[in-house]
Amino acid sequence: MDIEEVDPRDYDLAFSALPYSIAKIQEAVFARFIPVISTASAYRYEPDVPILLPEVNPEHLSILDAQRKNRGWEGFIVPGPNCTTVGLAATLKPLNDTYDVKKVCMVSMQSLSGAGAKGLIASSPYRRSVVKNVLPFIEGEEDKVALETNKILGSIEKRRFVDAGIKVHSTCTRVFVEKVHTEAVHLATEAPNSVDEAKDLLASYRSEVQRLKLPSAAEQPIIVVEGEDMPQPLRHCDYPAMVTLVGRIRENNVFRNGLSYILTSNNLEKGAGGGAVLSAEYLHAIKYL
Repeated sequence: MDIEEVDPRDYDLAFSALPYSIAKIQEAVFARFIPVISTASAYRYEPDVPILLPEVNPEHLSILDAQRKNRGWEGFIVPGPNCTTVGLAATLKPLNDTYDVKKVCMVSMQSLSGAGAKGLIASSPYRRSVVKNVLPFIEGEEDKVALETNKILGSIEKRRFVDAGIKVHSTCTRVFVEKVHTEAVHLATEAPNSVDEAKDLLASYRSEVQRLKLPSAAEQPIIVVEGEDMPQPLRHCDYPAMVTLVGRIRENNVFRNGLSYILTSNNLEKGAGGGAVLSAEYLHAIKYL
């Protein structure tokens, strides 16, 4: 069935994983009547649309009343972050709450599945170009990471988003790994920090999502792994799909109050469909669905 033939009034909720150009039109068509939870980027940067990572910024859903009023919709649009932003924002949250993160330099090593069909089809020229190789550029990705990280970790004042004010510099690369993104993160904080305390903050972090015991939520959203050679994308799959793994937490002497760490995040689960389902579960729990 063609999407134009679907009447949204026949449904209670829509999940969208549409390409940008189609999502920009069709998500609004559906949101006139019902809630839309999206993995597309079409509405992420609108001033009345939250980028929801339920374990990080559930308070941003307060903007939905303004979104409905502004647009005359009965429903709303709630997109999730880009899959590269997910692990970064999730791990920065407890550190930013305690130390006030000021600068972030991040290098991503993103899996083939993050590129969609062209990364997964064996005969694809794009996939072949990554074999025994690293592609040091992914179009549009670096800007998304900076914008989304600051919006997610920011606040809402007078029904307007206020960015977190973190200087974010990223280099996004594609590597020959089927799934799970890896990121090397280097940051500077306003307040002094310590490696041991940072480990405790990350490992002990829990949000309302955990308190509500939502079906898709990980019991422990961030797991600190101690092995010198961890985390790894292949071994990430030994853990629950909705967790972020963090390892190699160490001092960074290049920055004042500097920390460095490596993270892995499942781009096909928490960074895509699983994250969208968790958003729906949370919206239902707080009576928005």
